Amino acid sequence: MTIILSYSFNQLGIFVEYVMDIERFTELYCENKDKPKMKCNGKCHLADQLAENEEKKQNKEIQTTPEIILFVKELKFEVKHEKGFAVELDNSFYYKNKLTEGVQSNIFHPPQLFI
Repeated sequence: MTIILSYSFNQLGIFVEYVMDIERFTELYCENKDKPKMKCNGKCHLADQLAENEEKKQNKEIQTTPEIILFVKELKFEVKHEKGFAVELDNSFYYKNKLTEGVQSNIFHPPQLFI
């Protein structure tokens, strides 16, 4: 989450720097100072910076959180040779961590009116 926010704030920071002091940004970075009719005001450099920042963001590997296993499913197979051939299958599962805190065990039913 912090990685996503840092990328967002990084681009926001570049844009805020441009908006807060357009004249200085234009003076330092504008590529078209000799063409005032274009009214570029450094927007070309701003677009280049944002595109470069986006490219860096896409090149970095996104970190994921590890998977949390909540339940495990077990399958049991048994072959018995006593009274013929039989296969027993236990297709049950159990919860690894019981998440019952704050869960009401019975179902709420609204009161019934006298009939």
